[in-house]
Amino acid sequence: MPPRRRLTGHRAGPRRRAAAPPLDGLDGSSRRNEVLSSAAVILAGVLLVIGFGFVATRAMVHQDEPPADPPAPALGDVQLPSVGPQGLIPLGSPSPSPSPAAPKSPVFRSPTPPPATVRIEQSAVPAVVDLSAEGTADWVHWGLDGTFSLERDSGGGFKILEGAPTAPRFRHELSPQKFTWTGGSPVASSTGTPTGIRTCGKGNGFTLSAPAGTTPRTLRLYVGSLAARGKLTARLSTGAAGASMVLDQRTGTLRTAVLAVTYQAPKSGQVQLTWTTDAAYGNGCGGVALEAATLR
Repeated sequence: MPPRRRLTGHRAGPRRRAAAPPLDGLDGSSRRNEVLSSAAVILAGVLLVIGFGFVATRAMVHQDEPPADPPAPALGDVQLPSVGPQGLIPLGSPSPSPSPAAPKSPVFRSPTPPPATVRIEQSAVPAVVDLSAEGTADWVHWGLDGTFSLERDSGGGFKILEGAPTAPRFRHELSPQKFTWTGGSPVASSTGTPTGIRTCGKGNGFTLSAPAGTTPRTLRLYVGSLAARGKLTARLSTGAAGASMVLDQRTGTLRTAVLAVTYQAPKSGQVQLTWTTDAAYGNGCGGVALEAATLR
């Protein structure tokens, strides 16, 4: 083994170990500053994250909340919403209340028809009878020129009609009255004639008819009896009303009278009359006579 060297000149004492330098080359003061800076940066980042989260949370909460009511406008600034094409603003249903009863529709009833009436009145015949003045609706005269001669109002429209004649039938000139007319047909006028027609024997006579309706009308018959009892019967074709009248004459002189038939029917129809010999007296040709009729 090699020999140890001997150290000369001074005494070797214990050696001091030099402090190791920091690995990062920083001293203690710099190290502390670096740590504090890092901590501050980390803290700032944490605070930034927390603040961002808080702001985001508040924004989400505000989105879910209904918007705050705007301040109430002043009374003069209130404007009603206009009705646009979207229609009316629906309103809440009010509390139910009893609805008023619907008015009943008026019931229209046809007017009540007038009652059927027939009345006969007898009166004396004046000395002169103007048929055209009295018969404003129609008039008829019998016997001017013969047994079957009939003169009538040319504008009367044949309202007064005679039924089928019965035999025997005669023309007479026995009437104490005179009958005049104008506007007649086939004889235009007469200044006065006492003529008429007559029949004889029980059951023989004449039948007549005239229009009837809801308007009252009067048919006047100029009749006579000669040694007979004549009977006039009037009846409506619509309705059950009727009436009768007798004219009795025991002698062979012609007794005349006006038999006025006033009538009204519940609807359109006819008044039907029969003037017949109800009884004949003596052995002669007793019967009834017919001179004229007027309608108004």
